Amino acid sequence: MLSWRLKRILSVFTEVPINQVHRDFVEYPLRKWTYHIILPKIYQDLIMKNLLRLALLFFSLSLFAQYEYPEKKNADIVLQSTLAVQLMNDDDAFGKSANTAVQQIFEENWKLTEVVFLSKTEIEKLKASKDSKYAYLTHDEGLLKETRMNHTSTDPNSTTFGRSYGMGVNAPTKSVSYQRVAFTFAYYSYNLEIIGNKKKPESVTQIGFANGELSKIDYLFLCQQLTHLIDSAAKEVPQKQYYNIDYNIEKNQNSQLMLPEAFFKEKDLEKMDSYYEYNFEIVDAEKYQNVILNKEKGKTYVKIIWSHQHSMYLWAVVDAEDGAIIAQTGFGGVKFGKNHKANEIIKAKHLKYITSKMAQKVNSRYK
Repeated sequence: MLSWRLKRILSVFTEVPINQVHRDFVEYPLRKWTYHIILPKIYQDLIMKNLLRLALLFFSLSLFAQYEYPEKKNADIVLQSTLAVQLMNDDDAFGKSANTAVQQIFEENWKLTEVVFLSKTEIEKLKASKDSKYAYLTHDEGLLKETRMNHTSTDPNSTTFGRSYGMGVNAPTKSVSYQRVAFTFAYYSYNLEIIGNKKKPESVTQIGFANGELSKIDYLFLCQQLTHLIDSAAKEVPQKQYYNIDYNIEKNQNSQLMLPEAFFKEKDLEKMDSYYEYNFEIVDAEKYQNVILNKEKGKTYVKIIWSHQHSMYLWAVVDAEDGAIIAQTGFGGVKFGKNHKANEIIKAKHLKYITSKMAQKVNSRYK
């Protein structure tokens, strides 16, 4: 008889309900060392079909979720502290405008603790004195860059000797970089830190943005993500429950997806119906912002973010009502030797992965 473990594996790879698999094999004789030969042809075909799909997904999707899930002990410390939010340098009009926006958003939406707004100098003094009354939300006041170089192995004893690697993350230990840049990403980052028992402040989680000049919708997203992460971690919500694939897919299927027209090529806008079968609307920048700031129920929106976990852009689908991320997928491809704009990474044909259970399983792990 086919074991329940093997039935579950068959169910995942073939997308046949587990109960149906059980009925198909309830009287089916099977030997462990021959099951791959004598499986009914319909299951062999489904397995091969879905193995190919899974292989393709690994090239187009990321294996981990976009933000680090906090440890409970760190989340508890945040909840016992006052949140100190670092303001921008207000020497210019943008800095003043950004400070007004972040203060308004956090005063209206941050409900977990008290919040204060301090300059970079003030926060650095508090951190230097190891003042543990505060949890510190800091940023680098400018765009950061992640550059990938071409590498070649210089270890003559290795099987990789002389082999070229396009991405630095995959480069062998003994390697040398070519002068040619493979590709460059620019991003902006906020880091939530606490003063613990270590010599340096300890990072609780990081929220990365694909854009540098943040606006109200970005600060609202920042506030919402921190709220969800800290509250859930403190309540010991399991990571699989925090990002519930079945619930998220159903939510996406029953919501209207806001797609900013600036994110897509004109030729794709004309064929969007063939890429996404559920309710969507192509919107301009003004409507996109209004849906987010008004937290419209029944609406979702696409947002491009920066993932610190794999140093790359990701795009996510966000519930406009509460800011929860309910779908995520990886970048759509890069061209070597150039700086990449964030909106280049969304591929219209990948919209189908928003409601694909297999795709979201591959890309749903928080660590």
